[in-house]
Amino acid sequence: MFHYFVGKICHQGDETLLNNDMFGIQVYYLGKKDQGEFFLYPYLDDNKKTVFYYCFDTIDQKMMFENLLKINGVWPKTAFQISKLPKANLQQAIKNVDVKFFQSIPWIGPKSAKKIVLQLRGTFDVDDIQKMDIDQKLYKNIVSSLKSFGYSTDQIKRTFQQYKGTVTKENVSEVIKRIISQI
Repeated sequence: MFHYFVGKICHQGDETLLNNDMFGIQVYYLGKKDQGEFFLYPYLDDNKKTVFYYCFDTIDQKMMFENLLKINGVWPKTAFQISKLPKANLQQAIKNVDVKFFQSIPWIGPKSAKKIVLQLRGTFDVDDIQKMDIDQKLYKNIVSSLKSFGYSTDQIKRTFQQYKGTVTKENVSEVIKRIISQI
């Protein structure tokens, strides 16, 4: 199995291939570079009896992917999406126990987002868990309130993700006004 590869990325239809003069490998790749060094993670799908290669630009991305796969309920496609996010954004979301950040990623719901944050953070502080639960309730209340006014869930979530402040019971109405003005 390949774990390190020097070559170039080629796209043929919906497929992405990593090629050099000797080999070509079908990979999942979300990066921006066309050629150079790539780090591969071979994933064996027992159900399909197939090996899928996930391709990364840096060894840090690959290591993040491997750590995410250790979290119960996080599958390769989700881990791949997370590992390709900017490292600074990930570190900030983990530091701030930002469940909303992880929920904005496809295939991650509230429970998975909490699990990911806590596992990546490495500590299980009771205050952090309580903060996540309060934030989650406020988040759900804001989304359901705005949905009742006819806004789509996707619009609300995208706009809410851009809100950088802290949501508290005291400023919920201000947050809703701000979100409505940005939709």
